[in-house]
Amino acid sequence: MPKASPQHRLAGYALDLALMLSTCFIGWFIWSLVVWSQGLTPAKQILKMQVVSSITGKTASWGHMAIRQFLIPLALSLPFTVLALLFEPYLFTADYWADPSYYETSIFGTAGSILMNILGTAVGLLDAFWIFKGGQNRRITDLWAKTDVMNIAAGLK
Repeated sequence: MPKASPQHRLAGYALDLALMLSTCFIGWFIWSLVVWSQGLTPAKQILKMQVVSSITGKTASWGHMAIRQFLIPLALSLPFTVLALLFEPYLFTADYWADPSYYETSIFGTAGSILMNILGTAVGLLDAFWIFKGGQNRRITDLWAKTDVMNIAAGLK
């Protein structure tokens, strides 16, 4: 089976995002839990792609998919989440917990949180567009998880 093209991969990324939003994440997550054992995400199932181990060439297991789809993105976003919390220093004061409405208009905290969300989104987009780098059609997540995404539709012809 050939690797999925960058355009095919990007369409899968966009479709997964659309499915997440349209199902309020819950439906997409339940569907994912079911198809991860086949090396799929909901979008990969629809677009006929499959995740395989780049070491063995075998279909990624449920655990491998959980690491690839959940733990690695969590690790990529965790620094920005921690920094966003640090920009909210009033969270750690007793006054905040006594009257949180007083602090809801904090410009510093809000600007810091917005900046960290923008940076977190930028890292996610960098990961998504990494498939165009170097001709290997691999995201940063694929490099860390040691996976490749194959075009199973091309293998059926």
